[in-house]
Amino acid sequence: MNYTNIIESKTGLQIPCHNTVSFHSKYNPEKEAETFAAQFSQTSRFFVILGICGAYHLLALKKKFPAAKIIAVEESREDIDFLSHIPQVESLEKNKDFVLTDCAGLQAALLRTYKPQLHGNLIISSIRQWENTFNESAKKARDIIAATIKLISADYSVQSHFGKIWQKNIFGNLALSSRIKQNVAEMLHEVPTEKTAAIIAAGPTLDETSSVLKDKRTEFFVIATDTAYTSLCARSIQPDAVVSVDGQMISHAHFFNDTSKNTLFVFDLCANHSAAKKVLKSGARLIFSQSKHPLAQYASQYTGKNSFIPIETGSGTVTIAAASFAILCGFTKLRFFGADFSYLNGKSYTKNTYLDTVYREHETRIHTTETSFDRLLFRTELIRLAQNHYTTEVLESYRSSLADFLSAHSFAQKSADTFCAQNAPAGDTKTKETTLLAPFDFKDFSSYYATQLKNFFSKNSQQDDDDPLVLTLLPLCAWIENHKKSSKFNYTDSSLLIAYQQSLRYTEII
Repeated sequence: MNYTNIIESKTGLQIPCHNTVSFHSKYNPEKEAETFAAQFSQTSRFFVILGICGAYHLLALKKKFPAAKIIAVEESREDIDFLSHIPQVESLEKNKDFVLTDCAGLQAALLRTYKPQLHGNLIISSIRQWENTFNESAKKARDIIAATIKLISADYSVQSHFGKIWQKNIFGNLALSSRIKQNVAEMLHEVPTEKTAAIIAAGPTLDETSSVLKDKRTEFFVIATDTAYTSLCARSIQPDAVVSVDGQMISHAHFFNDTSKNTLFVFDLCANHSAAKKVLKSGARLIFSQSKHPLAQYASQYTGKNSFIPIETGSGTVTIAAASFAILCGFTKLRFFGADFSYLNGKSYTKNTYLDTVYREHETRIHTTETSFDRLLFRTELIRLAQNHYTTEVLESYRSSLADFLSAHSFAQKSADTFCAQNAPAGDTKTKETTLLAPFDFKDFSSYYATQLKNFFSKNSQQDDDDPLVLTLLPLCAWIENHKKSSKFNYTDSSLLIAYQQSLRYTEII
């Protein structure tokens, strides 16, 4: 533990110490705390402060910034327990606008609490005496903060590009889901989970390994990612299921060919609405899943029960989504094909993906299909793995996310491409979550959601950053922030207000 004792100031307030070093003024800690808070601008809304100490500086910050969220950090939980004997610290533990955490819990606290769309810039500061005395603890905390901000920035960047597409797709797919009459539980109950689930990605090694699928087709339940779907069809391998999560319009190209009624299509609510509509119109079986998008979760649970199967996407990859679907069904053995997360022999993808068709259609003498694939290959810096074998920082993060996902679900690696569930229960392993799905009524939901939004924004009370209704708008807020200067939006309106107005229009149009 960093702290050794508590002394009393001239004004009768308790001050924590480390030996002879005190962390607040021995004369007037509250006056000193006001000076600490005065250094920050009036627009600040989120702080990470190194050093809880006696909490006088934290209370002064909150007084100056009533709407702010504040995370305060100590080295260990033992330090926080020691400081909790000080009345001011004890009072913060009951205040939802404060998070008191040790270094071990700092990343989780930041990921859970900090919302760039609502809070703007994150401000990091410290009690100078605390940072000087506990410099190792301060360095550890700052390293954790830097790494976490990198994660949050990457996520925010994705939201700023796809927030509007996701919001629109979700409303469209929710409306589409009300037209589906098949029983999801019955469809999933028919899945032969005694087989091996073959998870098919579109990496270049699929050119070689697809022959295994053909030769041993009856041993596998083939779950294709949307990118690999056309490639498998071109090889006369009909997938048993296809999983799609990408919301972009180009994803519609995955489904240009006729879709088989023997294939089960699993679309995330964020996935491309036009593609989902085409699949449903063809008569194929279609079910929707909900990932972590807050609007999808809100819609699925608005009646108090889930209406859509939960699918994990990790860092947003369809390969993880396909594996998640397999585990949800109850498969205990997974084998991956084409999940390379790398470039091999100058190839980004296996043959016959939708990109082959798209690039050939736009090919010219000076801009060939090969040029298009090269541009895709070299869009980010390459990392050499072996001769003619390269990866990138992003692809490595996808590989790491898949490994973490499998480990979290107790799947151990048995060979280069095969994973088995550890301590798998005997008999039927199908999840109970698929049998408890509530019916979804889009008309009822859209009316309910619009009413909730109107009621929330008509209030004059302070906005609750943790309200599930607010969370449904945040990905769209990120997109609006990124497009305000180049759009017809009223630049003076808050992104949250614009997102609210935009979502109300979606409930009326769709």
